[in-house]
Amino acid sequence: MAITIRDVAREANVSLRTATRVVNNEPHVRPGTRRIVQEAAVKLGWRPNAHARHLVRGRTDRIGVIIPDSRNTIFSDIGAAIEAEAQARGYDCLFLHSEGAPQREAKFLNLAVDGSVDGLIVMANVLKENHEIYDRLREDRIPMVFRAGPETPGIVDLVAVDLEKAGYLVTSHLLNLGHQHIGMILQEAAKDRQMGRLDGYRKAHEERGVSIHPEYKCYCGYRVEDGYHAMRSLLGHHPEITAVFFHNDHLALGAFRAARELGRRVPQDIAVVGYDNIELGRFCEVPLTTIGYSKELLGQLLVEMICRRMKFPDHPPQRIVLPPELIIRESCGYATARQHTP
Repeated sequence: MAITIRDVAREANVSLRTATRVVNNEPHVRPGTRRIVQEAAVKLGWRPNAHARHLVRGRTDRIGVIIPDSRNTIFSDIGAAIEAEAQARGYDCLFLHSEGAPQREAKFLNLAVDGSVDGLIVMANVLKENHEIYDRLREDRIPMVFRAGPETPGIVDLVAVDLEKAGYLVTSHLLNLGHQHIGMILQEAAKDRQMGRLDGYRKAHEERGVSIHPEYKCYCGYRVEDGYHAMRSLLGHHPEITAVFFHNDHLALGAFRAARELGRRVPQDIAVVGYDNIELGRFCEVPLTTIGYSKELLGQLLVEMICRRMKFPDHPPQRIVLPPELIIRESCGYATARQHTP
């Protein structure tokens, strides 16, 4: 029969509560009593049972991390930073891959309700199909922190990158190179949080007196092949476009094949710009110009914020915005290299 904490308490001639406080290393226990309980545990060969310890303490020391797309390496990069910081603070991470499926995401959100995790880090917006669950979690004050999130400040704890500045940096760079027809390919699932990026795009055009074409913007899924099909469609309908800014590097990877099949060379005939600065972008057939930011800092801040939320549930929502950096590589070219006509 397995030795339990009750057996340890009986052997040490202390209450169950006192024995529990000792094994959990809680304060306000007399040194002599602590030593007696520890000696009893060693004598009986008692080992802590993780599940029982969690029940006694009312927490799991585990943080759930919901990842929307396991194929996109940006999430493994940020996830590594999250895990390192969480472990340094005494927490394990449970990585949950929703893959854009509402039912999977709903299941993972409910893990916080049933106490399987102490808090959630959500790496993208909650899908619209699960807004009711999300609202209930907020009402129940379940600790949650978002990477990116609602445009409206003061709603949730949030760590994001300045999307307006990112959109402005990319668009300004392309306009300065001479591009007059700049397309954008964005993720459909993130449509409700792209106003900042679009504002930066618009601002750069207006400052230079260049016309904006709403038809140059389109939305797609989140896989590489979605970027490929979106690129073919956008250039097929608007061959005058000479540069395309993608929602992320992952989608931009599909652009190279699409451009080649359409007889457009990168960068001579079409410039391609991504976002996230994933490692693979450096090793594309034409190294990818992109927007970068500190993934390590982002991961650290997400963990710091969820730990604060778990400890202080009434703390006002916090919003931290990180600065973007334009990383210029070979995938940007001059629009004058070749003229395209409809």
